[in-house]
Amino acid sequence: MVFVTDDYFASDIFNGELPGRALVGQALRQGHLPVWTSNLCSGLPLAGVPLDPIGIGPFVLLSPAAALDVFLIVLLLVAAHGAYGLARRFGADRTGAVLAGVAFAGSGFIACQLKHLSIVSTVVWLPAGLILLDRTLDWRPASFARRAMYIGLFGLVLAEQSLSGFPQSLYYCGLVYGSFVLFRAIANRRELGSTATWLALLGGIAVVTALGAAAGAVVLVPLSKLGAVSDRAEALGWEWATRLAYWPPNVWTFLWPYVHGDISDNTYVGPPFFWEDYGYVGLATVLLAIYGGVRDRRRSVVAFTIAMTLLGYFIVLGAATPVYRVIYLVIPGMKLFRFPTRFLIVVELGLALLGAIGLTRLRADLGRRPATTRVAGPIAMALCAVTVVDLIAHQPRQNPMVRARDWLAAPPSVEVIRRETSQPRTFTPRHRDLHRRMFLAAHGWTDVRPYFELRNLLEPNTGGGLWDTPSADCYAGISARWYIDVWSDHNRESSLVQYFSLIDFDAGRLRLHPALSRILPMYGVTHVLSPYPQDPQVLDFVARSDNAYIYRVNGAARVRFVQAARAVSDDREAAGRLMAADFDPDREILLHDVVDGSVHATLSEAGNPIAGGKAAITHEDQRELAIDVQAPADGFLLLADTYYPGWTARVDGQSTPLYRANISLRGIRVPRGRHDVRFTYDAPGTNTGLAITVVAVLALTMWTLAAGYAVRRSGSPGGASLAGSVSAATR
Repeated sequence: MVFVTDDYFASDIFNGELPGRALVGQALRQGHLPVWTSNLCSGLPLAGVPLDPIGIGPFVLLSPAAALDVFLIVLLLVAAHGAYGLARRFGADRTGAVLAGVAFAGSGFIACQLKHLSIVSTVVWLPAGLILLDRTLDWRPASFARRAMYIGLFGLVLAEQSLSGFPQSLYYCGLVYGSFVLFRAIANRRELGSTATWLALLGGIAVVTALGAAAGAVVLVPLSKLGAVSDRAEALGWEWATRLAYWPPNVWTFLWPYVHGDISDNTYVGPPFFWEDYGYVGLATVLLAIYGGVRDRRRSVVAFTIAMTLLGYFIVLGAATPVYRVIYLVIPGMKLFRFPTRFLIVVELGLALLGAIGLTRLRADLGRRPATTRVAGPIAMALCAVTVVDLIAHQPRQNPMVRARDWLAAPPSVEVIRRETSQPRTFTPRHRDLHRRMFLAAHGWTDVRPYFELRNLLEPNTGGGLWDTPSADCYAGISARWYIDVWSDHNRESSLVQYFSLIDFDAGRLRLHPALSRILPMYGVTHVLSPYPQDPQVLDFVARSDNAYIYRVNGAARVRFVQAARAVSDDREAAGRLMAADFDPDREILLHDVVDGSVHATLSEAGNPIAGGKAAITHEDQRELAIDVQAPADGFLLLADTYYPGWTARVDGQSTPLYRANISLRGIRVPRGRHDVRFTYDAPGTNTGLAITVVAVLALTMWTLAAGYAVRRSGSPGGASLAGSVSAATR
């Protein structure tokens, strides 16, 4: 089975996470570090893709469906066992700890965010990290070697989180870790021994935290480089950070999950987004959390958990209270992220822990009374069972399941397009509008048949990620601003191509501007798919495959020889020229950031296109693209792949300037004659990030092994082996 949870305008799981992880797994299986793919976005850096061993390993070893299933099972087990162990550390009995594990792993946040695999694969480790920090700063006597081993294990947990590729969730976990260390270090300062020991432990935690964060450098450094050329490169500001805020009336969903309706059947009535606000952990869990908080509030760890939960919820509320404004201004890093609702995971963990403490306290209170002594245990177990049933009844509906065999099989449209060309590039006009219509037709996802129709339209990124049928545009978290100017993205839907396409839903017609017949071939688009016939006819009809009308784009070429060039001062000027009626992509290329003014002269001297210019791709892999060019005169080569920093070009082995061309593409000069052109990609920050990651992971591993060896040599209880020590730590 695979799940096809929707996001209203796209689906993070079947438009993003599943195709993306399948591509990364394929690259690693072939022995390549995933740095670039031509199957998405007319070419896209794979900067920031998750490289955590637990998250990527299954996609290297297994088919996408099996890998997804294994990955989800592991994530839920990590969440459940981590919350169980942390509840035990905080004083809950076994039954209470079971409640914590069930409530946290089955929480509304995890249920709704399963479609965001990177978010979940980061946050499920939060309880395990807190366990290891708690053992490091425990008030009970322990050898320094054992505490050092726990520090090292914490660093490895943090490394796994860093490599999961979602900086916001990593940052939020870091805030919780820091707060907990400060609390424990102050509360247990006397029991930890001398000031030197106390400072040494805090220093060790600081060093290992830095190493754990650095372990994610192979993901985080390239991601920062990509962010520098995106539309998010500038300071985002308060309005960006709070635009998608929590709706305060959703506080009632902690008691009744669908008091305002359910997004899964599209009955939810409230501001978006339901899946960012939903935090149900079971009615019994919340009531027990209140009981435990009141009864055990004088215990320092309970007081900390209460404070963590309440402050977390104030952050979730965002602009609805002045608390988030103060935190936004005071705490470094908060300005980088939107969706403060994602701090909800901290609230979920707090409620699960307090619920465990409340159940433990309730059982103890009942046990003190003769009339209820015998039923105390059964009542506690019954409350656990009720919570399991409660969560099973409510949470699974947030992730509709379909048969993997049906969903991952190539749809009929792929076969039609593959018969037409061996190097396709598809485009589905107004696919976000189509997706919204399908969401309504599916009543959320009560009926998944409309999503199968979307699948046949080869929405980004399904064709390129799953069936080797690349799309010109895509669904990506961060894209270059010039790519967005051409194709748009989920944050800004206005763009050059969108300007020339419209769907008339009332008439059931696809309206294409005649200019698209010139623009799409230049961007390498070979086929256009739509659920409606075009009117007027701009492109040649190929076939109708189930619900998809498939049209051919004549003259499409991924590489082409162009006789002349024109320098443009900015993207606005370039867009105006591309839309001009006399623009001919076979005659003219637009170059950005040109310091050599001779390109103007080249254009003015050009007449009609010179016959005989040819260009063909002869080799392509993760880092290099080879092209055989036959130029009848001095001119330019246009490659219809997205321009990104890191690409360089050589003509017959000699380096040549590489320009951003036609807003988002790549262009170079080529002299007359036949030439071997090589485009080579050196992903910015990847080599540096990889080196930092290797050093950090080796340092953490050596730290942990050395500490574990010292524990074993000391012969302390539970220290017979490192495995035994790890088992004890998680318990």
